[in-house]
Amino acid sequence: MSKMKKGDLALHRKSIKKDKRIKGEIMISMGTCGIAAGASETLKHIKETLEENGIKDILVRKTGCLGLCFCEPNLAVRVDGMPEIFYGNVDEKTAMDIVTEHIMKKQIVKNNVVFMPTKDTGKKIFNDAEAGK
Repeated sequence: MSKMKKGDLALHRKSIKKDKRIKGEIMISMGTCGIAAGASETLKHIKETLEENGIKDILVRKTGCLGLCFCEPNLAVRVDGMPEIFYGNVDEKTAMDIVTEHIMKKQIVKNNVVFMPTKDTGKKIFNDAEAGK
């Protein structure tokens, strides 16, 4: 395989077609510290709550450490029409709230937000969200 050149990654991303049925994703940190803090149980509760509510258009993915060890278990949530949000200290109740409030009602679960882009740093994200993209 040849070395990538400037712009090759952007072209590759454009060539991958997005599955129109998928409306978002939850990416949970499953590094050593996340698992020790209870990320396996959090993952289980998220999957159960999605299933109980008949939600099939949200991908649930595991990832390694997100570098936010101070607030494990943590996860990132991306839903069409909203900015990407990083949640921390996600226990069973918060996992259920993220599904029922964030995913279903498009309301941010404010008590557990670790990072949310602001209008000045995340201008494109907010513009896309306001435009319904």
